[in-house]
Amino acid sequence: MALKSLRRGDVRVLLLTVSMLILVYLNLVFTPSLLTGAVQEINEKTRNTLSGDIVVQSDNYPVIIKAQEVVSAIEDIDGVAAACARTSLGTEIHHGDDRVTAALYAIDPDQDSRVFDISQNIIKGEGSYLDPGDRNWVLLGAQIAGADRENLELYSSSLMTVHAGDNVTIYSANGSMEFTVKGIFFTEFVQSDIRAYITQTQFDTMFPAMQDTATSIHVKLKPGANRDSVMEQMREMGLASFGQPLKFQTWEDALGVLKSMTKSFDQIIVILRTTALIVAAITIFIVTYVDLVNKRRQIGIERAIGITSASIVLSYIIRAVLYAVFGILAAALIFRYVVVPVEAQNPFHFPFGDVMLAVDVPELTTSAFILCGVAIVSAFIPAWQTIRTKIIDAIWSS
Repeated sequence: MALKSLRRGDVRVLLLTVSMLILVYLNLVFTPSLLTGAVQEINEKTRNTLSGDIVVQSDNYPVIIKAQEVVSAIEDIDGVAAACARTSLGTEIHHGDDRVTAALYAIDPDQDSRVFDISQNIIKGEGSYLDPGDRNWVLLGAQIAGADRENLELYSSSLMTVHAGDNVTIYSANGSMEFTVKGIFFTEFVQSDIRAYITQTQFDTMFPAMQDTATSIHVKLKPGANRDSVMEQMREMGLASFGQPLKFQTWEDALGVLKSMTKSFDQIIVILRTTALIVAAITIFIVTYVDLVNKRRQIGIERAIGITSASIVLSYIIRAVLYAVFGILAAALIFRYVVVPVEAQNPFHFPFGDVMLAVDVPELTTSAFILCGVAIVSAFIPAWQTIRTKIIDAIWSS
């Protein structure tokens, strides 16, 4: 009955219904895929430029003692790809009449580049990354230097015109010192681009009493490593080997205010999907309802000659599911082989970088099943209401 109804029905109605469901499914997967891609980009930038997978700090003291021993011990733990120590210092950086407050980090450039990709984001023509033995050199984030990039989010509060090779004066608790800008990096992640870096060698000459200490150790895990297991081993290692309890942050904890933004994205995804499903439900309901109204007398006759009500209802449910399946298959092919490649060639640019559509096959499959479920419910309700009409009333209806 369902197949005959499709063959004998108006082809234009069939095409219009399937087209509507194609648009509904594309809407169901496109914007959520884009926002999911944005969330993934934020997460990757956080891990690769800001925190690593795990951040280790001392639980009782401002700094971790025997920092390099702790780093070596952490790197020996199964599942750890690399670790690096960083020492942070509050500073004010001056250039001419301009000044900016910034966090200055002392790092071992070779060690740090195994965990973070700051070294891969040096602006072309704006110097180079630090070398381990560098003295009186500083690496600045673009949001600090400005580098005459007036489109930067924090340009008006930056040093504006500083470029590689320029001299800046850095004021800290130890007084002031002049540095030459060795390079300027731009990760397109504001939280990372408001930082400055000097070498651990330079820091040790400035603060000799703080040698072999660090305010934090950042850990990069191997793909598939069990983070909880690694953290537990590090916790035991801190107490047993170095006599200092350690506390840990995951990269999710390091997101800070960005965590609220990613949660907002998740809420938007839910709202958009719900709206798309409501549109699908209304579309199928209207198509089924109009068809039932036009065939009310025919349905009454079918019931009179012995066709069961359940069969009639089931035929409309099958037809709605076929509508949904045709629409989903066509939309999935369009999305995978047209939309995704085009977007990859012309990616959406967010303030934190280019965002690609996140193609999650399980998520696409789940959306397809949900849409089929909505189709079943939307077809069942009007069909059930129609077959509840008395046979004689249905046959003699105008």
